Amino acid sequence: MLTSSGRPLCIVGNVVDSQGRQSVKTILVQNGQITTVQNGKLPLSLPNVILLELADNEVVFPGLINLHVHSEYNIFPLWQSPAVWSNRFQWRNNEQYLREIKSFKDFLDTNWKQDSFDFVKPILQSLATEKHLVLTNLSLPVAMREVQKMYGVVTELQAVAGGTTLSQQTMKLEADANLPTFIVRNTGDPHDLGIPLTKKVFSVVDFVRPGPNFDAPGNPDHAHDDTTDWPMMRHPSFADFLSSVQQDNNRYYATIAHLAEGRAGYLQQGKPDGFSRREFIEFRRVLDQVPDRTALKRANLTLTHACGLDYSDASTLDFLRDNHISIVWSPVSNLLLYGDTIPVKRLLDHGINVCLGSDWAPSGSKHVWDELKFARHFCDVLSLDVSNAHLLAMITQNPATALGQIKAGRIEPGYNGDFFILRKASANQSALDALLTQDDSAVRCTIVNGRVVYGDEDLFANTLAVDYQRLPLSEGKAAASKVVSINAALNFNLTMALLQVNSLMLRYTTEALDQSQLRRSRLLSSDDYLYQNRIKLLKTTLAELIKH
Repeated sequence: MLTSSGRPLCIVGNVVDSQGRQSVKTILVQNGQITTVQNGKLPLSLPNVILLELADNEVVFPGLINLHVHSEYNIFPLWQSPAVWSNRFQWRNNEQYLREIKSFKDFLDTNWKQDSFDFVKPILQSLATEKHLVLTNLSLPVAMREVQKMYGVVTELQAVAGGTTLSQQTMKLEADANLPTFIVRNTGDPHDLGIPLTKKVFSVVDFVRPGPNFDAPGNPDHAHDDTTDWPMMRHPSFADFLSSVQQDNNRYYATIAHLAEGRAGYLQQGKPDGFSRREFIEFRRVLDQVPDRTALKRANLTLTHACGLDYSDASTLDFLRDNHISIVWSPVSNLLLYGDTIPVKRLLDHGINVCLGSDWAPSGSKHVWDELKFARHFCDVLSLDVSNAHLLAMITQNPATALGQIKAGRIEPGYNGDFFILRKASANQSALDALLTQDDSAVRCTIVNGRVVYGDEDLFANTLAVDYQRLPLSEGKAAASKVVSINAALNFNLTMALLQVNSLMLRYTTEALDQSQLRRSRLLSSDDYLYQNRIKLLKTTLAELIKH
């Protein structure tokens, strides 16, 4: 349900270009698209225009793009992994993970539907009265839509609070149907991307898996096992992707696939994950057999994690670059789970398109903006010559390129009217310095499709004159001044939705985990002190890793 404001939007102030430089410009957005970008302050006089004149200490960035996120987990508390693993299939079978994350998720999915009737009942009653139907005839299908809406809005809100305007397919990856978008653009909806409606972006969790008849050991005692000889089988998603490529990419406009997620052998030199290495070898072997050698180049393929590739092998780098394959780098999750990550500078030097992704709340960043900040720290600690402009591109231009050169990630005529307005520490601070040092309490507003969907309450109250809902006080001090504008047609109550989430979480953590102190991840990183401490500890871990 992506909508525009219905009114032209004119933004006047400091604007960031593709190199991270700022200059004063005037931007006009109509029907969700940028139509004009002019130098200087030239407020446009149009009927019914919304005028946003920025203060000297405010700056406009393109809306941020996150191609690696499992948004249905955004509300989860941080997971304390019992080990540093070699391969992703190990922790997926770990008893603690299954109890604290997988079963927790299943509990929420099941009981949210069963326990949410108080939330949806007024809507159901209204619909029943309007259509002169018995309430029970409407209950199940309508209630399921309302529950999905409740879950979707809450999980997407964390993204827009961090300046994200386009996210990897919201809710469950690999779902066949186009899932609705409530606040942000969604790679699962062709309309949101401006691509042919007959095509889709295919989001894949696994191309290959261990097996058949083999379960990776999830005991922490086996966390450093040699996985090289694990049996391997293709997942049906690989066949789907391969079929599309062989038929001139007739089904998929782009594909985002998890591949070779495990220990990289970069920070832990000489210790790459064997199964991950074999994943890529098998993947490459099959694709090398495609008769049309140019088809893969047109597939707009992105590999997520891709830690297990042998990046010391020039032919591997050539294969990625020559076939226009992008890589999504998620250093926070990589380091927390595997104590390792990719040699990002080597990829950049070879001309490979690299993006940043936040992964998920249990072991990742709050949002892709926070992932950029950690990536800056990582590059500094390892003395990697990666500029701030390179990092900005990883969450703006590069993911737009990965998706097939969609009209996003830049502030130029013809591009999406998606923006992220940030308050700098001072008027003299550079835009990129502000991006690296300010936190999400300094977000002035986030704009999607020319519509201001999130930001400071005073902006909504004094300039926009649109309906909005405050973030509950329970979200913290910074959140107290923030509001969100949700399409009125959704009949959505944020406070009730969060209360519902909190109630279900308390039930599970108390009854199943006996850990009643566990709480939902707060929406803003600046208000989430447990999350902040986790990132500080990770920086200490990184410092220890590079000593050895």
